Amino acid sequence: MTMNRITSVSAAVALALLAGCNSDNSSNTSTPTITEYQYSTKAVYAPQQDAASYEVAPAGFTPVFTELVARHGSRSLSSPKYDVLTKLIWEQAASEGALTALGQTLGHKVDLVTAANEKMGYGLLTLRGKEEHAELATRLADRLPTLLENSGTHCLKVETSGKDRANESAYYFMQSLKNKVSYVEDSADCYIAQTDASKIDKKLANKYELYFHKTEPEGDYAKYLPAFEAYQAFIGDEDEGVAPQADLAKALDDLKLLPKSKVMARQMLERIYSKAFVDRLANGEYEFVATNPEDGDKTYARDEVDAALMLYNLFIIGPGMDHEAEVESDEQWELDKYLTPEESAWFSYLSDAEDFYEKGPSFADRTDAYAVAQPLLDGLFNEVQTQVVEMSEPAHVAKLRFAHAEAIIPLVALMKLEGSRQGAEVGTLMTQENNEWRGGWVSPYTANIQWDVYRNDDQQVLVKMLYNEKEVAFKEGCTPVANTRFFYTFDELKRCYGYNANS
Repeated sequence: MTMNRITSVSAAVALALLAGCNSDNSSNTSTPTITEYQYSTKAVYAPQQDAASYEVAPAGFTPVFTELVARHGSRSLSSPKYDVLTKLIWEQAASEGALTALGQTLGHKVDLVTAANEKMGYGLLTLRGKEEHAELATRLADRLPTLLENSGTHCLKVETSGKDRANESAYYFMQSLKNKVSYVEDSADCYIAQTDASKIDKKLANKYELYFHKTEPEGDYAKYLPAFEAYQAFIGDEDEGVAPQADLAKALDDLKLLPKSKVMARQMLERIYSKAFVDRLANGEYEFVATNPEDGDKTYARDEVDAALMLYNLFIIGPGMDHEAEVESDEQWELDKYLTPEESAWFSYLSDAEDFYEKGPSFADRTDAYAVAQPLLDGLFNEVQTQVVEMSEPAHVAKLRFAHAEAIIPLVALMKLEGSRQGAEVGTLMTQENNEWRGGWVSPYTANIQWDVYRNDDQQVLVKMLYNEKEVAFKEGCTPVANTRFFYTFDELKRCYGYNANS
């Protein structure tokens, strides 16, 4: 399969995964005939609903404000990790004369991937990622022409996590939006135009709301410190020798120990390495480690399942780097030669399950994995409260936020949105048969939550939400306005989510 073929498959798979919550839940773990590759949270983005089919606001209501929180777009590898570990394992096998004929080709293919990532920079947006955000901006403007495209210069508030790929997403979004919307671009109260795509005025970075998983709350955010500390204790810190919470550690271990995890890993690896070498991997005779030069975080491969996961995670970067792969050289990456669709489906499930437990709905009896997102959810509410409820004219008509999967995944779990409504019982592993959670729907590249806010002459305020540009309901127990499916009074949402503007 050529890289072009991988790209076309990835787009089809992205659509299927993004719609995963609407399909029956009996998918990848036991289906015998899987024909498409699966990419978990590295699925490339596609909007999930035609804007022409959106529900119309009740009579008398017009849009007065909108806000967005989006994951960064398709990117290169986040750091030298999966490529480094796959190459280290390959080099060890080569030194032992343990490569199959196919395996002899893998080292060079890994080098091609590494070269493309080094050339553009690890963790930066690819051309596809830039296009994803540019097109998202265009659709946002087109959806709300009376709010954003009318005459006059608008104040649009922009915030990012401060990380390069989030800053880049903001840049390409705003550059595209400029084609549709006239906006202020020289004020920290609105937006300061970026001269470097990967940099943003530090006043516009908000790590407390958009990088909360690694930012200790202080100052105005100090009230969120208990949730942050609970989250840190829950996930642990391998580099510091701090174990995850016991139930989490057991669930993650049990996923690796599933018989099918070992079967799929061995099936994949014996295509590349000798059985004896895979046996040694399985027996834990090696430890391979990659260190992130940016923050010193370490990633380990200690057995055959780890080795297979490293190769799978290298493989799934391909669709989002399709352009870079094509221009780097005339030689195709062809990473699909090293694993089958069935193997990709299983390792997509394992990847999904890890994110589910560490960042998503996690265990049904505890909230540690996602309560840490409360600063972001409160931020969404605060904008409507301060800009619409408390002002006759908003100081800014849009709040545009750019972050990461680590923000989107816990946010939608905290909000209990479609795809993230059900935690797992302790002792019962999350599977695709018993849970609707799918990484390709919950947080593909450019995943986004948007709130459109409407008001009438009586100052009644309604909110409609889009998730990956699909109209979705708020959590169970929130009641929409009569004769609508997706419009809610702001007072109802405050009641339903327990928001208190004065707390």
